[in-house]
Amino acid sequence: MNELEENIIREHMYEDHRQRMAVVRKNMKGTRIYNVYFNLLVIFVSVFGLYLWLCYTNAGMKLALTLDTEMEQVTFPWYAVTFFLTPPVAVMSYLADIYQNKKLNIACEIIYLVILLFSVSNLFLGFEPMAILGILLLIVYSGLGLWTQDLSVRSYKELDYLCTQEGFPDFNYGIERDRHSRFVKYREKWLKNQKKQDYYSDREKPVAEFAVVPAEKSSEMDGISVDTDTCSDWFEEKAEIPADENKNTADMEQLEADSSLLPDSSEYIVDDIRHKPL
Repeated sequence: MNELEENIIREHMYEDHRQRMAVVRKNMKGTRIYNVYFNLLVIFVSVFGLYLWLCYTNAGMKLALTLDTEMEQVTFPWYAVTFFLTPPVAVMSYLADIYQNKKLNIACEIIYLVILLFSVSNLFLGFEPMAILGILLLIVYSGLGLWTQDLSVRSYKELDYLCTQEGFPDFNYGIERDRHSRFVKYREKWLKNQKKQDYYSDREKPVAEFAVVPAEKSSEMDGISVDTDTCSDWFEEKAEIPADENKNTADMEQLEADSSLLPDSSEYIVDDIRHKPL
């Protein structure tokens, strides 16, 4: 396989990986929008609605005690559920999006599942007085949250494969800009687990023990002083490297040309034209 064929295959693999990475980014982005940004709005509505609900019920209780009449049945609002469970979901979703932690997404899935089971069971059993509209809102809210979190959890399997491929996370054949994305930490974690962070062999490690010597004049550059022991050790290691026994060497003194292969002297030796008669 020549270099051109390798480049064509490489570009094809890059394009395939780029498309698969785009799906992962799309799933992660959808999870972030719903579980972080939208949940912030839900938290605000829950706090404001619960405050009004408490004020309204307290006023109704005082009025009932004053008129000495029985109180009407107080319905349990849907935003009382989201008031307690939405904030931890928003925080864990935010951390999961930054650190790419699948366990946090699974924890959010469990919370959404609890809300969904509570809403569905209350719809049929009616153990907690709630308005039908409130129950339906909780079912829709928890169902969408469960679906978006499941998208992220299923995307980690794809991410585990893509982080092992060349060019992650951008997969750009021309320009590999892989030092600006939060997905880089995901690859570095894989490299650490695979013990591939050390790119130098024992004989290729550079000298690390050095000190900067300030310049005596402002017009001169600072110097670098390297530890003498380190330098000597490094050169001794290089000196211990055996020479290649198979290296072709030639003695110039032993090279001789075969006289039979040379042309006749009359063909390339010409008399001086100054000695020829006019």
